[in-house]
Amino acid sequence: MNQSKIAALLMLLFLIFAGATYEEIVSDKKKQLDHVEKKIVENKGQISVISSATALLRKQADSLETAINSINGFLKNYEKETYMTPEQIAAETGNVISLTEEVERIQRSFQQKVVNLYKHGKNYELELLLSSKTPNEYLKRNQYLQKFSLNRKKELRDIQSKKFLLEEKKKMLTLSTSSQRIYVESKRNVRTVFAERLKLVTAEKNRRESESSLIAAKLARYENQLLSIRNFMNNFEQNRDRFIDSKSSRMNYDSEDISAVKGNLNLPVDLGLLRVPFGGIADNSTGNLSINNGIDLSLAYGSKVYSIAEGTVSLTGDLPYYGKVVIITHTNGFRSVYTSLSELNVRIGDQVRLNQVIGRSGETLEGQLFHFELWQNNTPLNPSEWLKF
Repeated sequence: MNQSKIAALLMLLFLIFAGATYEEIVSDKKKQLDHVEKKIVENKGQISVISSATALLRKQADSLETAINSINGFLKNYEKETYMTPEQIAAETGNVISLTEEVERIQRSFQQKVVNLYKHGKNYELELLLSSKTPNEYLKRNQYLQKFSLNRKKELRDIQSKKFLLEEKKKMLTLSTSSQRIYVESKRNVRTVFAERLKLVTAEKNRRESESSLIAAKLARYENQLLSIRNFMNNFEQNRDRFIDSKSSRMNYDSEDISAVKGNLNLPVDLGLLRVPFGGIADNSTGNLSINNGIDLSLAYGSKVYSIAEGTVSLTGDLPYYGKVVIITHTNGFRSVYTSLSELNVRIGDQVRLNQVIGRSGETLEGQLFHFELWQNNTPLNPSEWLKF
């Protein structure tokens, strides 16, 4: 028997153990699927918004860097506080004329390259890549385009810097020596302002990129969950004839003594697909052994969570990894723990009834699930031995 068939049979064994009808399981899985699909759309939308904002910040950073570099190029001429004499002004006039001609030449050359690049259409670069006949040819063309793009960016910056330098030299020709000093000092101040602004823009750009990376990781998890749920539903449908419906109604028992109803405690949820059992759990990839003090049930986000017995809410809040949590204290040292919740309906000190809805199920990094624990004093109990599946 191959691995996929073994996995399918094991899945069915878990479903029989969990206790549910075929229709209930399909309905729950469809709800999980809807939730994941919505999250995928939501995360893609967030990445798109952040990408647009990041592109704008990157453009601002490039503009500021170009401006700072241009000012630095201009200020190099005045590092030693030397300014142009009338004779130097006359000589500089000739330099300005030469620089004007150079800027015009570079601009014409750059414009011609852009025209040549796009003469076959706006998607020339994409067409060039897609027309590659081999992977090596694709890589070479991609490297060429990346290098060409960087070169175009550098050429554009050079043009902007030279144009800036040209304009500044023209202005300096019209100023007296004292006015030149004032003007140069103002440029130093502008450079300081631009440098501070560049720090802020770069920090915000880095923050956005980091945020985008986190969302991308979350998106990847949701896409894996989507694949997992679809595979589950396909396997489940293919093995429909092997599945036996098993469903028990919620009971109203005397909850004063939990020990008296061991094995017959109501499930804290309407549908309980056992995902992670109580006890030691081996990680096949690392070989590490972890301890699960309760059970994890696969359950659609937002499902009702019930109190297994009457008692007093002794703790509510948010815990790292576990999400929202409720702990209810019962008689004889029993405590029931409900975690991975998306919302809470009770507060500390509340007296809860048997089968009272205390919250809604949520999700963790592993997907949509509900985690439940049962303790007596300081000892964790196996919920599977106490709950009626």
